[in-house]
Amino acid sequence: MRHLRRLVAPTLVLLFVLGVSAGAAADVQILRSDDAAYVTDLEGQGLANGRLPDEALVEVDGSQSLCLLEADAASRWLQLVADAAADGVQIEAAWCYRSLASQRQTYIRNCGSLHAPPSACNKATATPGRSNHGWGRAIDVTSNGRQVNCRSEAFRWLTEHGAEHGWVLPFWAVCGGDTPEPWHWEWGGIDEPPVFPVGMRPV
Repeated sequence: MRHLRRLVAPTLVLLFVLGVSAGAAADVQILRSDDAAYVTDLEGQGLANGRLPDEALVEVDGSQSLCLLEADAASRWLQLVADAAADGVQIEAAWCYRSLASQRQTYIRNCGSLHAPPSACNKATATPGRSNHGWGRAIDVTSNGRQVNCRSEAFRWLTEHGAEHGWVLPFWAVCGGDTPEPWHWEWGGIDEPPVFPVGMRPV
């Protein structure tokens, strides 16, 4: 069994559900955990952002195409989707793992060139090698083909149940904050081994 350090983000999600403002929550320093806390196990294995080997990745169905996720995160994501469906809520993975090559292509498209400063980008774009999606533990979520928003049924379900599966909304992405991204969820770790449906295999 792999024991992972949990992110404190589930606590922040709970505060949000209870009506605590994002600004007030941000003042509680314990909530502002190390951004890399949920990938320390991968770094400890010598892996790098955007350079995960095939054996570390699993394909899951996506609304745009097949998505790749890191194996532990994929296992819990599949359980999350099944639980949501049982509650009558459709939750889909739209954009998942981004290789270093994909991150570079995105940066060039949004910023003009690899050498352009972030301030030159026409939308917020991670520097290649620093994308939250480069570890295979971040998903941009859709529901019924539409990006999840702060008032959608899928978002309400995720805030109530996502952390049960280790999937959390990062503090920087909360609704009411400076950079709200209610569709961007990250896997913060959970102390259980991965379990996959019969017949599913890693990439």
